[in-house]
Amino acid sequence: MKVTKIIMVLALLGLGANALAEPVVTFEEGTNQFEDASQANEHEYVLNPEEEERYYLEAQQKGDFDILNFKFPQEHWFECEDEVTGNFLNYKCASRRQISSILNDYLQKHVTGCVQEALDSVDGGTIEKLHIVHDGILGDKRHSPRSLHAENRAIDIRIFDVTTTEGVKKKYVYEDKKNRDFFLKFRTCWGHVISENNDCPIYAGTPHRTGSIGWEDKNHQHHMHTSVPYCVNGKYGNYFYQR
Repeated sequence: MKVTKIIMVLALLGLGANALAEPVVTFEEGTNQFEDASQANEHEYVLNPEEEERYYLEAQQKGDFDILNFKFPQEHWFECEDEVTGNFLNYKCASRRQISSILNDYLQKHVTGCVQEALDSVDGGTIEKLHIVHDGILGDKRHSPRSLHAENRAIDIRIFDVTTTEGVKKKYVYEDKKNRDFFLKFRTCWGHVISENNDCPIYAGTPHRTGSIGWEDKNHQHHMHTSVPYCVNGKYGNYFYQR
């Protein structure tokens, strides 16, 4: 990824600050009328690294501010060196990957705790290092503007690579059904984190479906959609999908 080059080009045009700015849109409170029906029929398209680079460059060339401007603050996940590291499946870790500030905050502060809970529930061990293999963060706004991926607020997780304090390496692959209990425990923990820290209600009365979509959905058999939903005063905002 060449996010630095893109931002430098935008800066020359006076646009660089907008791409990483504070929210510029006020959302209404209330129930998300688009949840379920639209989400089921319009699965988001998440970009791979080459597609992401072209997406930004083409938007810059066309002056497409709907793509260049985000509604929520953005920053970078330093995949190779942050506390929680990562990489896009079949790619090397990125020196920096654009991500919403809130998702990055939750990745660094809360994911390890939920993986630890899941680890405790299966075969034990204490996490020393956690690495995430994923299917992407950024979604194409032209395809599904209401998706949390469109604002870099969701990540599609494939694998958790764990190194314990004893030096034991463990791999938990989402699509491997033998790891279903592990990921159910993770999702339940994540749901409580989202509810307690982001002021979101428990989705459909089910903690493990709060802030994540998994094997219960036909489009999520190979990765676990993991998000920080947009919530206001204890309710889901009425524009973005609730997960």
